[in-house]
Amino acid sequence: MTKLKTFSIPPKSKQRPKPDPHYPAAVERSKEAARRLQDAGIVDAQGRRIRKDLPTDMREGQDCDFGG
Repeated sequence: MTKLKTFSIPPKSKQRPKPDPHYPAAVERSKEAARRLQDAGIVDAQGRRIRKDLPTDMREGQDCDFGG
């Protein structure tokens, strides 16, 4: 059996992280998706979902009418 020859791995301190080539495109896609959701009226500027399943008088800030 012969000795296995390998390349030496440089110490971690000399390795620099490589920039992700897909990151800028992913950021742009997520910004575009957020803008489309805002334009459709699904989320507000803070990213919170706008509830449309409640009647108008039961939404936050509205005077609730319990019908009695």
